[in-house]
Amino acid sequence: MVFTPEQDAFILMAHFRSGTRNPDGTWSYSLQSCIDQFTEAFPDANVGYQTFANHKGVLVHRFETKNCICKGKTCGRKTVLTEEVTEDIQHRLEQSPNKSIRKLSAQTGLSVGSCHKALHKVLHMHLYKVSVVHELLPPDFERRINYCQWFNNNLNDDALLDLTFFTDEAWFHLSGYVNSQNYRTWATENPHIFVETSLHPIKVGVWVAISRRRIIGPIFFHDTVNADRYRTNILLPFFEQLHDDECQYGYFQQDGATAHTAGSTLRFLQEVYDDRIISQGLWPPRSPDLTAPDFFLCGHLKNNVFKNRLHTIDELQQAITHEIENITPYTLQRVFDNMKRRVNMCIANEGNHFQHLL
Repeated sequence: MVFTPEQDAFILMAHFRSGTRNPDGTWSYSLQSCIDQFTEAFPDANVGYQTFANHKGVLVHRFETKNCICKGKTCGRKTVLTEEVTEDIQHRLEQSPNKSIRKLSAQTGLSVGSCHKALHKVLHMHLYKVSVVHELLPPDFERRINYCQWFNNNLNDDALLDLTFFTDEAWFHLSGYVNSQNYRTWATENPHIFVETSLHPIKVGVWVAISRRRIIGPIFFHDTVNADRYRTNILLPFFEQLHDDECQYGYFQQDGATAHTAGSTLRFLQEVYDDRIISQGLWPPRSPDLTAPDFFLCGHLKNNVFKNRLHTIDELQQAITHEIENITPYTLQRVFDNMKRRVNMCIANEGNHFQHLL
């Protein structure tokens, strides 16, 4: 899009109007505030978020270096980052946002340092990590909305969430995973370092149940979970640790795995929970972003358990148990507050992925 001089002037003024002074004397500026002001003043202008951000960066840099926003020659030391060069870099990144700085350098003829300076100091662009999420199928969106609306109508109460358990299981490998493409070591000569991995990885399964009040588990298992093992080795020990109020008023959530939804399993659950079961039918498939064991606990454990080298399955199980026991009630309350926000974000985003909005 080509911006008019009037729009350029408005964008610059909106930039400075959005500024707030920080305690350390520096200033912070809100890109979203600028966009909102611009949209209100020019409702017919159809400008993409990234295009607007990049153009604002160019205007601010132009004003700070030349004390004006008009195009033209600058005073002072000559620079290779002319306006035309910067706009060329901006255009190349808009066409291919995954382009590396080295490839950009090769295409533009600029040094890597000049490209880096143009991206960070002139265009105010930064690298962001790509999040890997479950692919959602067309029927999933409505199911996710239906569950979230049900949650708000039936379960969005702290006292009830204190009694309700969300559950899941995951495998933890003793050796972890080593990606050879990302494993490097600096040396003057090739040290010929080898990383040994087992032909049959040593691993342990971990099942946990989380409520707003407490965690039951970990319950460890070593074989693939079928319906019989799920009832005998997981659900039965879980039931034995329930309090009376949790049995009487709480809900039980599980995903739609075959072992979870077998008729014998559901009948076993109904003996304790009656119809207060959140499972296949109500629980939307491919939705780990809505349940605490997935969006919080699994990542928390894998980030902390493997900080130290573990040598045996016993050490691995002890480390997992230790990390779970160290999770405080305050942390659980924050996790479930996060769950409520996720439910509302899912509804607002019509069942689509919403992590980028949190």
